[in-house]
Amino acid sequence: MAKHILVIDDEPHFRFAASVALRRAGYRTSEAEDGREALQRILEAQRKGEVFDLLVVDVQMPVMSGIELLDELNRNGISIPVFAVSGYGDKAMVVELMRRGCSEFLDKPFEPEEMVKRVDTILQKMEGVNELECKV
Repeated sequence: MAKHILVIDDEPHFRFAASVALRRAGYRTSEAEDGREALQRILEAQRKGEVFDLLVVDVQMPVMSGIELLDELNRNGISIPVFAVSGYGDKAMVVELMRRGCSEFLDKPFEPEEMVKRVDTILQKMEGVNELECKV
């Protein structure tokens, strides 16, 4: 079954473009327009026994930012790889994202191919970790 990625961004154009690029690469996608909607979708999926394999999260969003979403996931004991994107990134923000468990960061604007390449890398690393956990 294809990996399921939740694309979270307040810009409809970005959500659409990212989802199209990821679907073309063979992934399933869902979308949320802010961190609060994303958290609701994640919790709902868990209640149904479903999972998101990766979150592509904009850092700067109204209602609930990407960093606030990471904090809520950590508070709820939810572990999902997070790939953060932002047009307003600086070194301090990237350090803070990584400290909170973010797997990857990419500055906007970027080419869809670069995003897909990084998504592939994150998910391949996660598969390697899961294989190691099974072998122990």
